[in-house]
Amino acid sequence: MKKLSNFIVVCTCGLTLFMVLLIYLIVSVGYENVVGQRAEKHAKNISDMTFNSLYQIMRKGWSQKDVAEFLDGNRKLFSGTNVNIVIFQSESLAARYGRAYDVSPDQHVKDVFKNGITASIRTGPVIRHIYPLVATSECLGCHANSRSGEVLGVIDSRINIAEELKETRSKIIMFLALIALIPLSAAFFLARRFSNRMSSSLADLHGRIEGVNKVSDLKSLEIQDLELGFSEFTSMFDEMKKVIGKLRDVAIDKDVLEFEVKLLERFIITSEIVRDWKAHVCHILIEINSIIETYFFFSLFMVDEESYDLEVFWRNTPSDQTKAFFETVIREKLSQSPRFGHVANVNIIHNVALPLATLPPLNVADIELQTKSLFLEAPRIGGIVGIGVISELGQHSARALVIESILATLLNVVGSVKAIYRYTKELEFYSTRDPLTNLCNQRVMWEMLNVEIERAARHDYCFALLHLDVDNFKIINDSYGHVFGDKILQGVSEIVKSALRRGDIPARYGGDEFSVILPETDGQQAYLVAQRIVDDLKEISFTPLDGGALKVSVSIGVSQFPTHARTSKELFMMADNMRQKAKYAGKNQVAIPSDDDLAEVYRMIGEKNIMIMKAIEEKVIEPYFQPIVNVATGLVDAHEVLMRINLPDGKVMCAEEFVDIAESMGVISKMDYILMEKAFRKASASAYRGLLFINISPKALILSEFIPTVRRLTREYGINPSNIVFEITERETVKNMALLERFVLDLKLENYKFAIDDFGAGFSSYQYLKRFPVDFLKVEGDFVRGMTNVGGVDMAIVKSIATLAHGLGIQTVGEYVENQDILKAVGEVGLTYAQGYHVGLPSAELIIDELPDGSGSGVKKV
Repeated sequence: MKKLSNFIVVCTCGLTLFMVLLIYLIVSVGYENVVGQRAEKHAKNISDMTFNSLYQIMRKGWSQKDVAEFLDGNRKLFSGTNVNIVIFQSESLAARYGRAYDVSPDQHVKDVFKNGITASIRTGPVIRHIYPLVATSECLGCHANSRSGEVLGVIDSRINIAEELKETRSKIIMFLALIALIPLSAAFFLARRFSNRMSSSLADLHGRIEGVNKVSDLKSLEIQDLELGFSEFTSMFDEMKKVIGKLRDVAIDKDVLEFEVKLLERFIITSEIVRDWKAHVCHILIEINSIIETYFFFSLFMVDEESYDLEVFWRNTPSDQTKAFFETVIREKLSQSPRFGHVANVNIIHNVALPLATLPPLNVADIELQTKSLFLEAPRIGGIVGIGVISELGQHSARALVIESILATLLNVVGSVKAIYRYTKELEFYSTRDPLTNLCNQRVMWEMLNVEIERAARHDYCFALLHLDVDNFKIINDSYGHVFGDKILQGVSEIVKSALRRGDIPARYGGDEFSVILPETDGQQAYLVAQRIVDDLKEISFTPLDGGALKVSVSIGVSQFPTHARTSKELFMMADNMRQKAKYAGKNQVAIPSDDDLAEVYRMIGEKNIMIMKAIEEKVIEPYFQPIVNVATGLVDAHEVLMRINLPDGKVMCAEEFVDIAESMGVISKMDYILMEKAFRKASASAYRGLLFINISPKALILSEFIPTVRRLTREYGINPSNIVFEITERETVKNMALLERFVLDLKLENYKFAIDDFGAGFSSYQYLKRFPVDFLKVEGDFVRGMTNVGGVDMAIVKSIATLAHGLGIQTVGEYVENQDILKAVGEVGLTYAQGYHVGLPSAELIIDELPDGSGSGVKKV
């Protein structure tokens, strides 16, 4: 920061130097012109004197000796001076008498010989006067060969004024230097005096300002005026006093501000609310008590129009009398409110944060006087309609205002905590259940199947798996509509459940397919259960909207562990093949594998094993790109990279036909690397700048070579890591979640993004959401596809997921968007992106729009 005294000295020095230079320049140039003009006159006079002397010698009749003596005398006369005279002869005289000076004429002399005109020339410090000797009639007596008016010679008088100018300039500089000392000395003296005066005044002002730490201290600045020494600064200080007066009127005490900040810092919503919202609210109460002693706070929730829940959170265990006093006060307060006066049923629930300690006794007066409350006309998020806090504020009126001001914030926090907890619990339920039939969903079926295989192998017993579907369901659905189709699925699920024992596990696999796990059941017993389902369905009929009765049948396949298969994938494949066999045999029946069936299935598995290894060796794995559209803009901002295998006959095999086998072989990671390399190569070649979603098994993420391979591929093809989104799938179970978390965080630090695939369909989804820095949630497609169904369960689930994601700042993708109605519903619930056959089919090429400048934007409106 500059000092004013230094600034004055520097400015004065600069101005003085500038003036000295300016004066020196003016005086020097002026003097040089005067000396030059004087030298010109002197040179002319010398030329005239030389000519007159020479002319007199010529008139009396001169000889060569006379001329030589004259010239020699002329040299001696100006020897040691700054004057030099040279007499040049014409060519004719020089040839006749010889040259008087051994000097060749320059161009100026030649010009005077030629035109006979006197010339005055200045070349630097040298002043020249060139005088022509013109022949007259009198001269022709001696110079018979000349003619009148001819230039017989030239007198070149030269005066060098360099020494004179140098001496004069030195004197001027010395004089100006002495003159400059006067303003510089004055500036230094004034700056010193000004600095001392300002320093003492500002030190006094600084001391007073340092004493101001809260609003009341501002008064000390008004005790007396400060003498700053200058009217301008005094006026400035007067204005400062006015500002201080205004600050005193509007400022908030620093302690109160810190108090409010500390309170608000405690209102942080964490992932712990997923476990127990009440425990989280108790934690908030404990945190508030670290700032100010707070006995309890309560929150009022609307259950329905005539019923409310009032949750009371006590810091410590209250006495029964204190509870009774509180209930009396709160019921009276509610009865006096026009909003709650008609409410007959208020269920008061008491919760204690620290039950081992006892709360000090409170009477009715304490509760009435120290309670700050806020009630709303309409319920907010979580159904909350009111909140109240009782704390020991004493005489702190400002803090009481703070408590009142944060009630709205506390109300929103508590309401949000309960809402998130409720939404999460609903999501957890529906993540394991099919919303239409309330059976386990496909993801849970696979988890339970793996668990049952481990248990059966450990305890050495067999169990069976049934897989069935409704015969001709597509025709029924198309003929009678989705509502009637849903009714059939619900009816079939009830028949299936009624045929099972306690402990059997029925599940809706998807569409019209169902699976049933029968623990400790052999093949023959499983066949009987399946036949019972077939027979029970024959006994009932379904009534469409147009009347009549419709019979429904199912085809069921049976497989047994460990007789038919030893892995979950193979066991399911066997049951599914038997289901298809039952269909081909005429439907409405049960099929259990024979020895020939087992041989055929294992032959197919072996052929696929060979095909997969050959595909890896020949690198015929190809990426297909399915567009993902931004619901708000209609632009394709992203693509999901899907794996395909090019077969020798020109056909393309989809991933679902070989992924399970590739995973069981342990080669899926190699296929992923080939897929990524080809996808990145295409993206680079087409200058694609959108997002690429890539399905990765969690087990692939924790391989030591995964991160180096991804780094190498992105660098090699110039792909921005922030454009790569790894979809974490649940194809395989990862036991070491901490290791997976470390690998995910390492990739996240390099700007790669992550998405949870099929969110809402399994337990692991929530573990991933809690532990990993997720950027996208891809909502389970069955929920999205069912959003337009009657009943609204799927719609409620997707809304809950959208609300949860929005609260966590995560973008969402709705899968299985198969028509315009679903796309519209996706936009209405607030999902960010949509993906499905209605948006676009998988293609071997990326969708890239062209900008006017010809560069690929990476997006296209669809």
